[in-house]
Amino acid sequence: MNFDSFPLGPFIISIGGIFVLFGFFTAAFLLIFNAFQKKLSLDFLSQNFWLFLIVPIFLGRASAFFKIFSSLCAQSESSGFFAKIFFLVKNFFSPFQNGFDNFWVFWGFILFFIFFALYKKQPLLKWFDAFALPTILFFVFYFIGGFFSAWGYGKPVGENFWLAVSYDLQNVRFSGPIHPAQIYSAIIFTTILFFGFKFWKKSFCEKIAWRDGTFFGLILFVGFFANGMLEFFRGDATTIVFQSVRFSQLLSFTIAVFALIFLSFQTHKN
Repeated sequence: MNFDSFPLGPFIISIGGIFVLFGFFTAAFLLIFNAFQKKLSLDFLSQNFWLFLIVPIFLGRASAFFKIFSSLCAQSESSGFFAKIFFLVKNFFSPFQNGFDNFWVFWGFILFFIFFALYKKQPLLKWFDAFALPTILFFVFYFIGGFFSAWGYGKPVGENFWLAVSYDLQNVRFSGPIHPAQIYSAIIFTTILFFGFKFWKKSFCEKIAWRDGTFFGLILFVGFFANGMLEFFRGDATTIVFQSVRFSQLLSFTIAVFALIFLSFQTHKN
């Protein structure tokens, strides 16, 4: 499989990037709808939209840039000081080279939004509830895009496995058949989205008495626990923290545990 990008004039367009972009705008529309239902300030979103967009993208680009910083310095070693600075700045603002670090784009947005919402004295738990389903929706598109661009690809599998896929890409370290881990993820997260909508609808029909933040805690637990389980099928290169335990897997299960603790406080009655 080699359908991760296509040329458009002087640019190389990433198929995964298109899905991520489409997922972002689809999730944004859903967020606006949820915020309206929660009676949250849409002005807070509209007035600070560019901040919420630019800061995470900058952090994601900075992280990706510093991963190749040493090699860029080696390339410009023989250049003068100002020529070297110009070369580094030009590469930093050339996102088509080495792209963005998706990890820091996502977590950069989360952390910045929390900080800014607290600074503006917004009802943070209500905002978390409103963000829960749009985030799941975004990840559905992210996983589908990852299938084409080989993000989070799977572990090797037998040739007779009927769902096996193979990539002819430099960034995939396995040449043989592997698990379509991204498709597994997309299916699981679509299922979470489907049932999440049902619970969200019930919370407004007064069939379930939700406290602010409870819905968010539930989606957080289910989403990160599912992602931790899905990590067993992923084979992309990542930090290993203990034997075969991946850092992203450990992080997912850790967040799931904290979400469970949060839910226990939210649902506890004095």
